[in-house]
Amino acid sequence: MKNENADAETYRETLDYLFGLQRFGIKLGLENITTLLETLGNPHRSFPCVHIAGSNGKGSTAAFLDALLRRSGFRTGLYTSPHLVDFSERIQIDGKPIPTPRIVGLTKEIRARVREMEQRGCFRVEDDRPSSRPGRDPEKATLTFFEFTTALMFLYFQEEKVDLAVVEAGLGGRLDATNVVDPLASLITPISKEHSQYLGGTLLEVAGEKAGIIKPGRPLLTSISQARVAALFEKRCAELKSPFLLWGRDFEAREKEPGVIHFHGRRHTWSNLCLGLAGSHQTRNAGLALAAAEVLIEAGFRMAEKSIRRGLAETRWPGRLELIEAGTRILLDGAHNPGATEILKKALETGYPRRRLIVILGIMADKEIPAMMKDIVPQADLLFLTSAQNERAASLDLLEAESSSYEKPSRKFGTVAEALDEALAQAGKEDLVLVTGSLYIVGEARAHLLQRGIISP
Repeated sequence: MKNENADAETYRETLDYLFGLQRFGIKLGLENITTLLETLGNPHRSFPCVHIAGSNGKGSTAAFLDALLRRSGFRTGLYTSPHLVDFSERIQIDGKPIPTPRIVGLTKEIRARVREMEQRGCFRVEDDRPSSRPGRDPEKATLTFFEFTTALMFLYFQEEKVDLAVVEAGLGGRLDATNVVDPLASLITPISKEHSQYLGGTLLEVAGEKAGIIKPGRPLLTSISQARVAALFEKRCAELKSPFLLWGRDFEAREKEPGVIHFHGRRHTWSNLCLGLAGSHQTRNAGLALAAAEVLIEAGFRMAEKSIRRGLAETRWPGRLELIEAGTRILLDGAHNPGATEILKKALETGYPRRRLIVILGIMADKEIPAMMKDIVPQADLLFLTSAQNERAASLDLLEAESSSYEKPSRKFGTVAEALDEALAQAGKEDLVLVTGSLYIVGEARAHLLQRGIISP
C-alpha cells in the first residue's frame, strides 16, 4: 500500500508539472518542438502515421481508423486531445492508455533535456509569454503543454515500436506541434470557423491553416462539403503534387439505416457496415476512415473486409453522443462549436424521445456561445448552467445573460458535479439528462459518474 501511495503521489506530481505548462498558453509554431525532437533523436520519424485535422469529427474519425487497424492485426498508436477523465487517455497503444509509470518516466527524461536546452538558450521565447519576463525560473519550461506532451507521445510510440500511429492535430494544422510528421496520408474532417484569435476570422482563413498539414506527394483525403474550401485544398494539393481525394467525388458513404452504412471508394465497395458510434454524422467520419484505409491498403497494410467490419462495429469513443442507461438516461456529448451543436440538435430531434430534457450546459469563453445556444437551449425543459474547472470556461453570469432571452427555467451551479447530482435527483425514468457544450464539461461529468459508481472505468 505504501508503494502504491508513493506511485500515485509521483504521478500527481508529474501531472502537476505537465498541466503547469499550460500557463505558457497556446503558442503555434514548429521551431521549439522541432528543436526538442532533434535532441531526442527524432522519434516521430521512426514509424508511419496518418495525420488528422479539422473542426468536427477528428476524434471519431481517428477512433474508427484506429479500431479497424487494430482489428486487422496492427500495433497502433493513437494520439488525441483533450482527455475526458485522465491524461493517459490522450496517448494509447492498441486501445490501451499509456501506463502511468511510463508517463512519469518519459516526463522525467524529457524534462531533463528541456532544462539543459533552456539553459543553453535553445528555445525561441516570445515577448508576451510569461517565460520571457525578467527573473524567469529556469525550472519553468519554455515549451507549452501541448509541445511537451506531443514529444512524449512520439517517444513512447517509438519505444513501443508501433506499426502505425493515428495522430490528431490539436489546434489548426499548419503550426500545430503535431505537424512535424511526414504522414502516409493527411485527413481533414469538416471545418467551421473556430479559434479566430489563432486561425483567422473567416472560413477560408481557417481552411488555409488546416491545409498546412498537406505534405508534398502525400495524399489528402477530406470530408468537407464547402465548394470554396475544396477549391482551396485542391489548389494546395496541386502545388505540392499531392493526390486530392474529395468526399462525394472520389469516395462517399451513405446511411442505410441508423448505425448502418454503405461505403463506395475508389477500389472498394463495402455494404451494410455497422458502426459502433451513434449519430447520422458518424457516416461521414466512418467514410473518411474507410477512404484512409484504402490508401493504407495501397501502401501495403493488409486489411481484410471482415476485420474492417469488426473494427467499425467495435469502435468506441466516450463523450460523443454517449448514452448511459442508469435508471435515468444520461447523454454525454462534447459539442464545442456551432457545427457540433447543429449535429447534436438534429440527433435530439430524431433519436432521443423523452418526457423532459434537462440540459447541463457549460461552454468555453472563446467559443461562439450565442450560435451554440441557439441549437441547444430551445429544446431544454430545464437548463442547468455550469462551468468547467478551466480558466478558459465562460462565467456563469455570461452564460445566464446569453441564455436569458430563451426564457427557460434555469439554475446556476458552481461545478459540473453539483449540476449533475441535481439533474439526476429531479429526472424521472422518461426524462433525458444532456451534458454538453464542451469536452471539458463532459469529462468532469464522466469523472463524477465514475466516482458515484454509475459507470465503470
